[in-house]
Amino acid sequence: MSNSRSFVDGSLLPFEVDALREDNAIEFEDTCRIYELTPGTIDLTETISADVERTVYTGPCSFMPIVARRDRFEQFGVGLIYQVQYRVLLPWDATGIRITHRFVLTDTRDPDLLSRNFEVRDVHRATDLGQRRITVHDIER
Repeated sequence: MSNSRSFVDGSLLPFEVDALREDNAIEFEDTCRIYELTPGTIDLTETISADVERTVYTGPCSFMPIVARRDRFEQFGVGLIYQVQYRVLLPWDATGIRITHRFVLTDTRDPDLLSRNFEVRDVHRATDLGQRRITVHDIER
């Protein structure tokens, strides 16, 4: 790989990406867990199997509400409910995260956020990624 680039290209060099990733790691103030939830089942003999959780990511993150956005409403029964969305920043190498995975903060300065479950709504990916961004929203479990 060449250590030069054109101004038209605009891509980052490997050492620039590494520096960006190192700088972004300072932003992570919280600790979180992202997991995949497979619901339990009931078979014909009425045997119940428990929900199964598979951890996808655990480690540092940063959590904040999305304030400047269009409102999001979800169908609930015959009405609509307003859903607050949050931006989560993760290290760039947090991979395997998918929409519908669950998110929980395991350590944060806001005690009201501890152990609340959220659902992943968006995962942002890019070539020269300094950090992974995901969007989550409140869910009742």
